[in-house]
Amino acid sequence: MSLADYEVLVYISKAAGVRLKCLFIMSEFDRSNICAQYPTTNEKGSAWDNSALVSNNDFVVMNYVKENAAHIEFGLHGVRHEFWDAPTRAMSRAEWADNGKKRPYDVLWGHLECFKKLIEQYGLDFPRSVRTAAANYYYHPNDPEDSGALMRAWGVKYATLPPDREYVTDHGLMVLLRSGGIAWDAPNSAPNTYPTTEFMTSHWTNFVDPDPARNHEAGDKWIAWFHQVKDDPDRYTAKNTAQLHSQFLYRKFAQVSVTGTTVLIDNTKMPDWACQLDLLGNLVLKHPLRDGEHISSASVNGGDIACYYEEQGYAYIVLPKLEKQKYTLTVTTGTSDMPTYVWNDGTYNVEDFQGGTDKAVLGLEMYGTQQVKVKLRFEPRAVTSNSADLVVKEWRYDAPFLTMALRGRNIQGQRGAITIRSKPISAK
Repeated sequence: MSLADYEVLVYISKAAGVRLKCLFIMSEFDRSNICAQYPTTNEKGSAWDNSALVSNNDFVVMNYVKENAAHIEFGLHGVRHEFWDAPTRAMSRAEWADNGKKRPYDVLWGHLECFKKLIEQYGLDFPRSVRTAAANYYYHPNDPEDSGALMRAWGVKYATLPPDREYVTDHGLMVLLRSGGIAWDAPNSAPNTYPTTEFMTSHWTNFVDPDPARNHEAGDKWIAWFHQVKDDPDRYTAKNTAQLHSQFLYRKFAQVSVTGTTVLIDNTKMPDWACQLDLLGNLVLKHPLRDGEHISSASVNGGDIACYYEEQGYAYIVLPKLEKQKYTLTVTTGTSDMPTYVWNDGTYNVEDFQGGTDKAVLGLEMYGTQQVKVKLRFEPRAVTSNSADLVVKEWRYDAPFLTMALRGRNIQGQRGAITIRSKPISAK
């Protein structure tokens, strides 16, 4: 694989507006034979030597991944995909479970330590999403050492698995079940249609061409596929993994009814764990627009919505995190847009927004560096962040829109609040 095989993922993401979850195997990026310290991670055990593959290209690729955190989600797949018995060197499938059976918890803990050391060579933050190697997973909710418990102990929140069990939240790890998909060894193979099921699996091979010079041809097919999904009034392409899981929870547990310009949302049946495990975020609603039409006003229980954008003839109304209660969303359409809102055409999450006549505040989860556009009722004089890890790189105001370049330190998502004021902050 070359840099071009990573670049096509960013090419697709930018055109589709979707942060692609990319699951990494890290052994071949081992620059100091870290895997030798964990003999069950590889076929050579303590004799592991990766020096023949070490080059400056390692940093070229990994720096590219970090710099494009807005488009590539660095996820967990494994150290080397399989498992090698320490004394015999016999290989078995796969790294995190023995054909669905339990492996020694302390040994697998070592595998995650190994993965962490491998990514620390490149200054990468530990993943929050996983698809276990070969989809091999030990699920046992009564065992505090099953795969979910292991991953959650390392801060992993989200997982995908084949549909061989019911939907689960496993020791705090939220597991979504995918079905169907494309063969792992089929290059340049975007599907012509999308499945009737909710989730489809794909592999890196499907997004590239055997000739890297033709990767954009493969990318264009995927971009067309994403646009086809967006044309469907009943489909939504989530901007990122956190939003996908949140949308799934609302779709499963919340009741939504529409009467004229009023949307009633009953979220009282949302499980407590969804809130306690920080799995619940935005609720996204999709509304068709006529030519020249926009959302002119939108308020939920009298407050501001989180953000808004339009694409391919639809308005996307994004609500902040909802508690276990009932909500009323009031929406009107017209030829003018709302007086104040966040226009989210990026892959970040807007957690909440309060737009006033002399101050506006927005809470964000930022991936990498992205531009954030806010329509204001006032001319801004000061833009500040409440976190040193969420940096305001620059901003400009072209009435009535403020455009900010924001950078999050943690590539897995950096939370913080941005305050916009009509008056400069005076020094004391």
